[in-house]
Amino acid sequence: DTMTFLREQLKEGKPDEAVRLELLARGFEGKLTELYEQFQRSECSFGYMAEHLGVTTWDLYSLLEQRELRTTNL
Repeated sequence: DTMTFLREQLKEGKPDEAVRLELLARGFEGKLTELYEQFQRSECSFGYMAEHLGVTTWDLYSLLEQRELRTTNL
């Protein structure tokens, strides 16, 4: 979990910037997972998902393909 991660990073003396970037990445991945599940249940559109992740639809398409996730909800 996030608190365990932060404690480990502090023990290891990791730079603040590295910790910030890691937390941002974890937050993005969590949001991506949440929105992707909604998309697969047809609760949101592809455009909505991209907008809430702060990426273009083309970037989102690439992100999903890189993770070998379906790009349609049909």
